[in-house]
Amino acid sequence: MRFLLISDTHGKLSVINELAERTQADAVIHAGDFGFYADDSYERLSAREFRLLVVHSDLPKEEKALMLALPSSEQIASAKEHRLVGEFHSYVDGSESFRVPVYAVWGNHEDKEIVERLFRGDLSIPNLNMLHHEQAHSAGPAFIYGLGGNLLPGSKMLQKPIAGGGGKIWSTLSQYADVVRRADAETESTGLRIFVSHVSPGKEPFIELVGARTRVDLTISGHMGPPNCMVWNPFAIQSVEESVSRLQNGLEAVRVACMDAGGSEMSWVNESLDFIGQLPEDTVQMGRGVEAPRWYRSMTHVNLPDAHVGYAILDVVGKAASIQSRVPTR
Repeated sequence: MRFLLISDTHGKLSVINELAERTQADAVIHAGDFGFYADDSYERLSAREFRLLVVHSDLPKEEKALMLALPSSEQIASAKEHRLVGEFHSYVDGSESFRVPVYAVWGNHEDKEIVERLFRGDLSIPNLNMLHHEQAHSAGPAFIYGLGGNLLPGSKMLQKPIAGGGGKIWSTLSQYADVVRRADAETESTGLRIFVSHVSPGKEPFIELVGARTRVDLTISGHMGPPNCMVWNPFAIQSVEESVSRLQNGLEAVRVACMDAGGSEMSWVNESLDFIGQLPEDTVQMGRGVEAPRWYRSMTHVNLPDAHVGYAILDVVGKAASIQSRVPTR
């Protein structure tokens, strides 16, 4: 089965069908900053998020400056006229559709209200399959699960999901614990296990910990905006001791930040983090009598650039996978 791996479309969604057709993909995995906005999203955006929407649009530089100089109400009217929130409305009203199944997490730049509608099922788009703390999917030989949003250890991580506002979304500790429970419950699938996160495990060791804890084979992430597709695994860059220490330090950094923000009556925080931190004990032979944790040798990470910069192709047969990195032709 062939998957198109893509991220950070920011509402420019026609590229999904275009690349799926070009690569002959059977399905798409999207790592967030999808572009979950509607025409009424403008009024919910913070001034900073609105400015980013304008600055990163395709409008000429002079027109961007003129729009940002307008009074607030006129800014919104002009943004609506130019459809700056992107193309998601076309998939909501049915004038456009995804031609193959799309499995997606939300990113950190999304309208929380639209994401909540998708989460509750109030908004349903044909062929769009959301991945979150209560929903995973089997797709051919792959079990796909994930969680979007930003990782912000501290008070925001202690909130109830879906957490965010003003055009931003962040993940919560309870969501990560639920993701682990959902992955633990999947015992029937023998194919490739794919964990989709908007935040990169290369940047955040806590995300890599979640991958290792859930016995993932492959993580897919975005958010960082690298110049091309990055593929690596712990074995390639660190010793066993360094890799284990990185995960432990990442867990403790989250623990300290959350406990400092929550105060003394936060036993559930320690319980949740202890649960997430229970790394699998299975090992593999590294040669010369050396054993290492299975996740250290076999967990592979893919961090994607923004969609206009590049994408990747994942071919899966059973638990065997091959990855090709591509740069769009212009």
